Amino acid sequence: MLSHRASFLPTNRTYFSSKFCRFLVSGLLAFGAGSVFSQTTPDTTAKTTRPIEELKYQQQPGLALAASKIFFSDKRWSISGFGEFNQVPVQGDAGPALGDIELYYTGLYRLATFFGYRISDKIIWNSEFQIEYLHDGLNEAHHEIVIEAFVDFLLADYFKARVGFYPLTIGYVNNHDEPVMFYSVNRSEVERLIVPSTWIELGVMFYGNITKDLSYVLGVSQGLNSAQYLSGTWIRQGREIRVDVPQAVSINPQLVYKGIKNVALSVSGYFGESGQGNSVLIDNIERPVRAPISLGTAYATWEHKQWRLTAVGAYGTLGNTDRIYAQTALEQDAGQVVGSEVYGYLFEAGYDLLPHLRKEPKEEKKNWLVHNKKMKLPLFLRYERLNTHQNVHASLQDLDRIQNDLDIITAGINFMPRENITIKGNYQWRFNRAAISPRADVVEFGVGFIF
Repeated sequence: MLSHRASFLPTNRTYFSSKFCRFLVSGLLAFGAGSVFSQTTPDTTAKTTRPIEELKYQQQPGLALAASKIFFSDKRWSISGFGEFNQVPVQGDAGPALGDIELYYTGLYRLATFFGYRISDKIIWNSEFQIEYLHDGLNEAHHEIVIEAFVDFLLADYFKARVGFYPLTIGYVNNHDEPVMFYSVNRSEVERLIVPSTWIELGVMFYGNITKDLSYVLGVSQGLNSAQYLSGTWIRQGREIRVDVPQAVSINPQLVYKGIKNVALSVSGYFGESGQGNSVLIDNIERPVRAPISLGTAYATWEHKQWRLTAVGAYGTLGNTDRIYAQTALEQDAGQVVGSEVYGYLFEAGYDLLPHLRKEPKEEKKNWLVHNKKMKLPLFLRYERLNTHQNVHASLQDLDRIQNDLDIITAGINFMPRENITIKGNYQWRFNRAAISPRADVVEFGVGFIF
């Protein structure tokens, strides 16, 4: 079995030390940053050398900016990617109970590279190789390699297909997950705890344009594994890529409408079973764990001059949570009380202050770090509301659980000296209405780039 979020590299207890892995990822980040900087060298001669073709800042359905590069490249092949380095000085003591260090780390180093190849005008190969190192500042560290690979068949404007390991079109951040595409240092909790991100599955996806303003996606994939669910993160830990034949498949539809100026509207869903053919003994009777999931999401964005407004909502249900408790008690040595109904939403506003602090430059100047006409200094404010246990099965209500019943306010600032580089900082006020609070208020800092 091959897990999409599982380690391909050993943990810090085996072959690679934490110091070595941090050195390796930092070196790769520096290499990636060098690739960014090599894209635009000053015109010192009549002919400028550009080792790596510049991004055109266009998106293919289901992909972020750097991941889309091959689809808009003038060459037969392309290399692109992104990197980020994040620091969260202090986290809550209960963080490890969430079971995913990405949710409570104090340091993160990540570099992803994409290699795309145009086999023909209608067949395109795309792949990602991502390496990351995370630590909690105490005694836990995690090293990981993630691989993504798929082929697109561009048959017609109204009908295209993608086959392989690809990111699902669910929610907002899953297809806008590169650091220059969202304001906060970390992705929102709504799109980590309710809508898992980044969410990659093995399957086939059909997509295209219904009209010039309306596009569609319909994906069929192998589904989640309920045996790995955790109380505080709902279905997040069930993501995995299985190399055997799945016992059930899931459906992932999406519609995107862009017929209103400066506005993008989307609705998407994820429907399927996650029991993977397993069963459990309840009252001495063997009962199947089907664990059906229904997850619906929607988002709206509006961008005009210095403003960017975003709203995201998600609502989900999960069946057989009493059987999931018995299943996880066997698989994890501790039964997990997983919510049978969850929800989350957020509202975010960003405003670029830079035009108020300087006059618009008359001449365009750019170098490896600064592009004077593309610089931005956006402030942002975001409110999130989510609950991982809006409803709980009657037989599980009195059992102990980690519950995220959160109101979160995040305020911060980004400085973008170029369109593809960002320096971030934000403060997050977290209010948990549940008895156990996995994390306290946090301050976060980050640097990210794409190329």
